[in-house]
Amino acid sequence: MGAVFSGTPLGYGVGMLVGGRLADLLPPRRLCWAAIALFTVGLAIAFLLPSGFTFVVFYAMLGLGIGGGLAMAGSLAAGAYVFPTRVGAVGGALTATYAAGGLIQLPIATQLAPALGWLAALRVLGVASAVVAALLLLLLPAVPRPLRAHVEERVTLGRLFVRPRVWTGFLLQALSASVGTYAFLTIAGYAREHGLGLAVATGAVTVAAAGNVLARAAAGAASDRFGVDAVLLAVLGSNLLAAGVFAAGGSSVFGVVLGSVAAGAGFGGTAGLNSKAGSLSAPDAPNTSFGVHFAGFSVGALAGPLVGSAMGGGALSWLAVGAPSLVGLAVVLARAATTRAAGPGPG
Repeated sequence: MGAVFSGTPLGYGVGMLVGGRLADLLPPRRLCWAAIALFTVGLAIAFLLPSGFTFVVFYAMLGLGIGGGLAMAGSLAAGAYVFPTRVGAVGGALTATYAAGGLIQLPIATQLAPALGWLAALRVLGVASAVVAALLLLLLPAVPRPLRAHVEERVTLGRLFVRPRVWTGFLLQALSASVGTYAFLTIAGYAREHGLGLAVATGAVTVAAAGNVLARAAAGAASDRFGVDAVLLAVLGSNLLAAGVFAAGGSSVFGVVLGSVAAGAGFGGTAGLNSKAGSLSAPDAPNTSFGVHFAGFSVGALAGPLVGSAMGGGALSWLAVGAPSLVGLAVVLARAATTRAAGPGPG
């Protein structure tokens, strides 16, 4: 189960990195059809030949991960074409929709599983998801490939990554995502271990999930108005608040709810910033840069549960997953100071 959970962000990072690059070269519809194909193939193999291996490699990494990453890249390219001045809001809304999908599908699976069994329930959801996605894609108007694709000299991934705003963006995403994924894995157990009961544990997970969804949309829209670094400071502050609350080991309902909301908001806000960060750091290859930023987010999301679990749980684990956000604050402040000294530019 842990490997399946970790395999999805790993595959998603790969899908975003590849998909972002392809989105700068190909029409969005073509990329989205490829995403649906990979999603369908990955889930079909896992459902027809269920095993630990197929669920990690094909269900998590290929279907949900790489397929999901390509879908996000293609969707953002289409949205940015229609709303070129609101790239942050478009990206935030898309990542919020992605996160909200689980909130919709989980109750359905919970109702189907007792009657059909968990594997049959997943099969029903998988088929329904692929069919609905294909029908929606048929309704998507044709969007041309980016004008930049016609330019003979394209920016290579290596040349792009050495730009200060790009590699620091990748680093900041990796530093910002660890608290959220560790929180989603542990906050229910934390509430129950402190004698707060099943209702509080369920409520903590629910408010964390809601904070994740809302913060993605809010951070994307806010980045259009206030800039990426200003919103990053709020995101990192939320992470540190969550880590501090849980590291203190309090057993009050208010503390658990506060920490859960902060963890969800920090995680969601991190994801919601990627589209605006990508467009600002590389105006000549915004989708590729978006993929690089999201790959950093996936690295941090993967590392959170691994680092926290390796520390054995408790206050030490929360301090370990919270420490990268403290480093992130220093990176944001240093980057802002460098930008002011150098003057405006794409970075």
